[in-house]
Amino acid sequence: MAAEVVRAVLDHVWSALEPLGHPCALMGGLALAAWNHPRATRDVDILIGIESANIDAVLDSLLAAKCRSKTDPPLKKVGGLHFAQFLYTPPGEFYDVQFDLWLADSELHKSAIARRVRRDIPGVTRPIDVLNCDDLILFKLVAGRIIDRADAAMLLRENREVIEFDYLMGWVSRLNLTRVFAEIWGEAFPGKSPPIPNSSP
Repeated sequence: MAAEVVRAVLDHVWSALEPLGHPCALMGGLALAAWNHPRATRDVDILIGIESANIDAVLDSLLAAKCRSKTDPPLKKVGGLHFAQFLYTPPGEFYDVQFDLWLADSELHKSAIARRVRRDIPGVTRPIDVLNCDDLILFKLVAGRIIDRADAAMLLRENREVIEFDYLMGWVSRLNLTRVFAEIWGEAFPGKSPPIPNSSP
């Protein structure tokens, strides 16, 4: 799937969500490009700061923008987290691109949406809000797939000078990810000890 098509879907979905005024942040594979680690991805992941009880207007806006819900009902709950999956076919294309809309349910999600930053995404027509690099690393550690671990290591290498390690390591400890983080730190910086937090998030 061509990267420009996925970015076109992000542009379209962002145009539908932004007027609603809810805080949103790009996460997942596309957000890596904002932090010096572009790689191919097949879908779009967006975190939105809204309660599940207030989601109807958001879903209606996406449906009005010709996005199609992948499930019925659109909103699902897994492990205490709410999300909705949609499909959208950009004009002139013949296949769907999936995008997942995650509600900021957990304390980590709420912290991440509050710390979002506006960045340029190559191929997107306007700056958009993305997860802070520290939070993107945490999300990758929680996901724990091989590709997520590789992404986390690359984010550490490419952004070491701007990472807030007190915040990052506080959450690593709180989420019981110390061992996993040490392994990924070792991949990113062989032979060097990981930082020790001075405070909690």
